[in-house]
Amino acid sequence: MSVTTKTGDDGYTDIIGRDRLPKDHPILESLGTLDELNAFLGDAKAALSDNSNTAEIISGIQKDLFLIMGILAGMQAPAEGLDEGRLSSLINELELTLPPLTSFAIPGANPVSAKLHIARTVCRRAERRLIGGNLGKKAATLIIPYINRLSDLLFLLAQKES
Repeated sequence: MSVTTKTGDDGYTDIIGRDRLPKDHPILESLGTLDELNAFLGDAKAALSDNSNTAEIISGIQKDLFLIMGILAGMQAPAEGLDEGRLSSLINELELTLPPLTSFAIPGANPVSAKLHIARTVCRRAERRLIGGNLGKKAATLIIPYINRLSDLLFLLAQKES
């Protein structure tokens, strides 16, 4: 099986659970941005030292992003599995261990922190794309709070790794 199908040469693409969509459709913009976020998270994870638990956190987030992309593509939203409360707990834990911010956080303290800041900004863009994508009430109530929490968590992980 080849990755080249040539079925998208007309500017439309197929995604499971939906009719063919133009490649600039808001759902595809959202999917592409979430895929980009996942790739940046993988880049940050690959750059981490072995003694950081951040890699485990990122792996969980990456699995969640695939679940979100499935929901956007038309899969039925699961009853369980996507839990922004878990992210809130991680945020609370990190806030207890990190020194308080006294100035703006300037990305670039080190390569890992910089990569996590890039992921954070892509996450914010994903949130904007999702809000503009007319997701439907059920998907929006599952996805938007998670993505909003995720950008906060990525900020704190970048601070932790700096």
